[in-house]
Formats: sequence, C-alpha cells, structure tokens
Amino acid sequence: MKRKLFLSKILLPTIIVFTVTLAVTQIVAYKTYSVEKTKELELAEKEAAHIKQQIELSLNHSITATKMIAFLVEKNLISNNFNSVAEDLIQQNKFIDALQLVEGSTIVKTYPLKGNEAVIGFNIFSNPNHKREAIEAINRKELYFEGPFELKQGGKAIVGRLPIYKNKEFWGFSAIIIKMETLFNIMGIDKQGENDQFVYQIYKIADNKERNFFFNHNEEMKAGVFHETFIKLGNWNVVVKLKSPNHLYKALPFSLLGILFSCLLAYFVFILSIQPLKLKQDVKRKTIELSKVNKTLEIRANELAISNSELEQFAYVASHDLQEPLRMVTSFLSQLEKKYENQLDEKAIQYISFAIDGATRMRNIILDLLEFSRAGNYDEEKELINTNEIVEQANVLLRKVIEEKNATIIYKDLPTIIAYRSPIVQVFQNLISNGLKYAKADIAPIIEVSAKELKNEWQFAIKDNGIGINKEYHDKIFVIFQRLHHQNEYSGTGMGLAIVKKIIENFGGKIWLESEEGKGSTFYFTLSKQNSNH
Repeated sequence: MKRKLFLSKILLPTIIVFTVTLAVTQIVAYKTYSVEKTKELELAEKEAAHIKQQIELSLNHSITATKMIAFLVEKNLISNNFNSVAEDLIQQNKFIDALQLVEGSTIVKTYPLKGNEAVIGFNIFSNPNHKREAIEAINRKELYFEGPFELKQGGKAIVGRLPIYKNKEFWGFSAIIIKMETLFNIMGIDKQGENDQFVYQIYKIADNKERNFFFNHNEEMKAGVFHETFIKLGNWNVVVKLKSPNHLYKALPFSLLGILFSCLLAYFVFILSIQPLKLKQDVKRKTIELSKVNKTLEIRANELAISNSELEQFAYVASHDLQEPLRMVTSFLSQLEKKYENQLDEKAIQYISFAIDGATRMRNIILDLLEFSRAGNYDEEKELINTNEIVEQANVLLRKVIEEKNATIIYKDLPTIIAYRSPIVQVFQNLISNGLKYAKADIAPIIEVSAKELKNEWQFAIKDNGIGINKEYHDKIFVIFQRLHHQNEYSGTGMGLAIVKKIIENFGGKIWLESEEGKGSTFYFTLSKQNSNH
C-alpha cells in the first residue's frame, strides 16, 4: 500500500514534471540550434555564391577572347595577325594571362611566346587528362576549362579551350590560360584557401574521383557547416566551409540549463509531493511521542502531588512537633527565672534570657519555614482584588510599627486584579514591613506604592527612603535564610523576601531590586495582566 501510494502520489508527478520540462527546454535548445545553424549555413551559401560569381565573371570575359581567335581562324585571317590580336585581347582583359592556338591537338601558337616556348609543338592528346578534357570541350562545342594542372612551361593554371570548326570540320582549339595567382586575386582568396572566417576548396570529379584541387590543404570540407555549388564552365565543385561554427555553443547552454532546471523543478515537486506524507508520518510519530509524554507527565504529576502532599503534611507535623518542645523549653526557663531569680546571679539570668530568646527565634524560623513550604498552595478561590484595599489592609496590620516610627505610606490609583487574596496581602505586607524595618534612625520612613501598566502585565513598585542595600547583595537578599545584618541590629529570620519571591514567581511574575547604600530601595514586581480588571 505504501509503495503504491509512493508511486502514484510522489514518483509519478515528479517524473511527469521532469519529462515535460525537459522536453520543452530541449525543444527550445534544438530550435536555437536549428536557427543558429541555418544562419551559418546561409552565411556559407552566400560566400559560395560570391566565389562562384567572381569565377564566372572572370571566365565569361574569356569567352569573348577565344571566340575572336576562333573567328579569325575560320576566316583564314590568323596566320599573320595572331600576336597582335592576342596582345590587344590580353591588354583588354586583365583576367587572361596567355592565349594559344591549337591545330588539331598540337599547340602551334602562343602569346606571349616568351617563357612559353616549351609548349610549341606539344600534342595535348598525348596526356590522357588533357585529352579527356579536350574531348569534353569538343562534345560541348563551347568553351570548357581544364585544371588546375602543372603547365609544361612551369607554373599552375587553368586552361579554357573553345573548339574551332572550318567548313563544319573540327580544326582545333582557341585556348586561354589563367594562372592560379590571377584566379586567387579574382576570388580574393590566398593560396592556402582560407581566411579568418572560411575555408575554401574547388575541385573536379572525374572517373568518380575528386581531382584537380585548387588549394593544397587537408581540411575535411564535407563536415560541419558548409555549402557546395557548381560551375559548369569547368565542371568544378565549389565548397565553402565556415571555419568556427558557433551554433552548437549557442544552443548547448540552453540545453544544459534546461536539464538543470528540469532536475531542480522535479526535485522541488518531489519535495512538495513528499511533504504531506512526511507530515502525516511526523504527526503520527509526534502523536505517539506526545501520548507517551502525557502519560509520563501524568504519572509525574501524580507523584508530585503525592510528594507535595506528603511534604506539606511533614512540614505541618514537623513544625507542630518541633514547636511543642520549644514551648516547653521556653516555659520551663521562664518559670526557672521567676522562681530562682533571687538565688541566681546576673550571669545565670543572662544565660536564661539568651536561651529563651534562642528558643523564640527557633519557633519563628519554624513558622516561616512552614509558611514558605505552603507558598503556592492555596485553598481559597481567586477573586477580584482592589490593590488599594490590600495596601490599606497591610497598613492596619502594621499600624503599631507605622505609629512608632511616624511613617507615611503613600499610594493612589492602584489597579484591580484577579488573584488569591492572602498571598497578595502577604507580598505587600512583607515589602512595606521591610521598608519600615530598615528605615534610617533619624528620618521618618516614607514608603510610596505605585503601579505602571505594561503591555501584558502590571509593574508594581514599593519605594522607601531607608538605609539602602549595596549592589553586590541585590540577588542574595531573595535567598532563604540570607541576612545582611546581625540579629541584634534588625530582627527577623531572613525568610520574608524569599517567601515574597516564591509567591510572585508562582503567579508567573518576577521581582527585582534597585538600591544604593544610604539612598533607599525600590522593590519592583510584576503580575500578569491576564484576567485582571483596571
């Protein structure tokens, strides 16, 4: 089932997206390849047409010269006029290097003679290639070119022969010679057959073989981007090949980017397709884990509830059982002091007083420990509490001390909150009492209670003008049993601020202090605004 779901929901869409994207991108790449190659083929075709045009233009000028010589032969006017006529024709036609008169198959005249003496009397039929090309001219009955080939007098050239007929009988040929250097200049190509952009080759096909190559290079002309055309006057094939075609390089980036894009898109689709299945598996796994965690938490909560209950019971029993012996010690010591007061010296009475004081302080510590252990466990219900009333209630409880020290408690416009009443009373009472206790000896205490509304909570401040606290003790005073002064200076067990801190943190708030020694203290604490009313 899982395999079938994987194939149908994940693998199949991925394959479809990859195939379609790859097909589209490769079609675009192929179109680019085709368009660019067509442009390059057109460029090669245009160049081949240009070369053909240049060659045919030069050869067409030769037709006039050969026909003039043939006309003079037919009218028997050539014998004494060949050199002068040939000279005029060559001067008028820059494409012709020499003119010949061939009677039958033997060369009988040539102009210019100088340098060409070796060909006089040469029988062109004695060479199979010359004979084959001469017969082709006779069969065509028009000017036809042979070559290029090595001339008997030296050099390489093409030779055009026009058959001459007298009284309808074959007489010989009117021939022209165009040297290869002249032909290369006409075409605008060097003798290597190439330039910066193209490679050229011109050749004949005879006896089913390629021969009479114009250029001596080994370039494979029928591969790559090339164009081939034909010149009838010499049965030549003209091939022009682009030297460095770029169509593949222009299309290849499209193809590679298409493959990369197809892979990335397919991967993206695969990731998207697998997410629901993966999410479902994760949800299932997390649900199982959460169920296990919930069960574990439930067990731990039950264990903690049992432990808290046992601790609370233990604290109560311990405090009760510890208080009873302390009461007995205090009681018997008091009776001892009264009964034997006249018999005891001053030192003994002092020792009894120390013992009673120690037992009393021990009882106070036990009571405070019990209070600390109970902080956070309330039997009462939450209620709407006006904190102005809480401060008033604390003032009533501390009235005696306030009157003794002539203290002033300032408060106004405090907010209404929803909380447990007794711990809130305990917090304000402890902090106000703290300000009264650590007042300067010669200055009446002034304690200001204020509140500031923040985004999600209320921030209360209780400021006094007392002795202040050194910065190094700001955190230490909230630790259980931590006292900064000797018992003889200031009474107490060191539990008050620890209890306040525990109550505030149980309500989800925090408490801190700003104070300098000799400049008074300000205690800040926060209570969540959630469920509060103001």
